[in-house]
Amino acid sequence: MPTLVSAEAQGPSGTRINLNAAVETQVPNDEVVISFRVEKEGTDARTIRQYVNKVSAAIKSRLAHEKGVKLKTTSRNMQPIWKHVKNQPRQRTGWRMTQTGEIVSQHLDAVPGWLDAIEAEGTNLSGLQFRISADTTKAVQDTLRLQAIASFRDKAAVIAKGLSAKTFRIIRLNTSSHAPQPVIYRAEMAMMSKSMAADTPSLSSGEGKVSVNVSGEIETPFIDFPTP
Repeated sequence: MPTLVSAEAQGPSGTRINLNAAVETQVPNDEVVISFRVEKEGTDARTIRQYVNKVSAAIKSRLAHEKGVKLKTTSRNMQPIWKHVKNQPRQRTGWRMTQTGEIVSQHLDAVPGWLDAIEAEGTNLSGLQFRISADTTKAVQDTLRLQAIASFRDKAAVIAKGLSAKTFRIIRLNTSSHAPQPVIYRAEMAMMSKSMAADTPSLSSGEGKVSVNVSGEIETPFIDFPTP
């Protein structure tokens, strides 16, 4: 018969203390996301489809020469329009087609011109937001993480010194980060109005807060302190 041997987990060899350190910084938003919608209603489905295709193609052509611009279609659907008459079967009176798209770029200076182009082609701006790009966020978080770890070690050193310990060990270390919230404009605020005299809208990209938190547990050697 095999012999089973069990032993209690080895206890700590010193005094253990939980610590945390957090650092944060404000970073300018360097990326814009423009959401737009092409919509058309009518009785002839083929005519509606041709219109939506034409407008979508015009926007694609307009942005084809722009560097660093990502354009993608996010949805496309054709829905019937029904007329409801009391005590009668519903009747289809037409069709409504909607296609939505998204423009992503880091060329913030070109945003007013793009808004103008989108409106000029017959589309509707459904969303506009400024945010920190993924590459910038990662680079800032990497830098902040090193600063947070250094701050964690400084705090640990102060505590160890307060306990008259010459050294300390890091038993456990965890890091977490918080992604910045984008600056979002309501469509009616960001979209250019054809009735307005101003040539271009005045927009501010703003900035976002990036933060990193480091938490963990340290251990200092047991020290006998004399009682008063």
